[in-house]
Amino acid sequence: MNSVSPSQITSLMVFLKTVPFRYTIVRHKSSSLKKHLQKVKGDPFNDKKRGEFYRSRAAFKLLEIDEKFHLFNKNCHNIVDLGFAPGAWSQVAVERLGDKNFTILGIDINQATPYKGCHYIQGDVTKTSTHTKTKDFFTDEDGLTQPLDLIMSDMMVNCTGHDHYDHIGNMELCNAALILAFNQLRAGGNMVMKAWQGSELKLLEARMKVLFLKQHAFKPHSSRSESSELYFIGLGKRDLQHKVLLSDLFGDLEEVGKLQRSVR
Repeated sequence: MNSVSPSQITSLMVFLKTVPFRYTIVRHKSSSLKKHLQKVKGDPFNDKKRGEFYRSRAAFKLLEIDEKFHLFNKNCHNIVDLGFAPGAWSQVAVERLGDKNFTILGIDINQATPYKGCHYIQGDVTKTSTHTKTKDFFTDEDGLTQPLDLIMSDMMVNCTGHDHYDHIGNMELCNAALILAFNQLRAGGNMVMKAWQGSELKLLEARMKVLFLKQHAFKPHSSRSESSELYFIGLGKRDLQHKVLLSDLFGDLEEVGKLQRSVR
């Protein structure tokens, strides 16, 4: 793999933080809250969640994605679940993998309880220290690091109610997930990542096409129709050793487009 120092990752993380504001949760006015509660009450996937004991309705999105793209295949053993709380995606992974030998590490900025059979690190994926902890977790006593087979990301910033800012905040998380994939996902490995539609989506798609042999944008039926979310699925990470530098991946759309053509 291309050697990337912690200082290089830190510099890139700082560069990607282009929006100088803090995300906060917007309090709903009473009328908005009423509409939200009516929406939840009439949501068949929310009702199904309670009946089947999934930790959240997000489980049905991953179930649908896996039905189509077969992420939990025979080669899937080492998994990182980014933004995992409350743990529905880890729950689905455990269910789908069954009695196979696997290790699932959940990472979340908030304190949370991992699903049974899974592990957990509290950390911010935009911080270099979290990437280091992830690598250390999959490194044995002899210093041998096991590469990741699958990266799952259902991360999203606390919504401000302003679509553009929410999109930019989500792109920062997506870029951090791509850095993890570049450094720690094995060649041939897969990725599923939530994205928020907006001006930077084509650039994210171009970066995915550099990293993966196949890339798909998919909106599950269990996503609410009015939601701006969709999921990028990357299948078969390219062997980019000695071909692409991490900094190359984060150029502008034209530069990444040229990079995409060069790795085909």
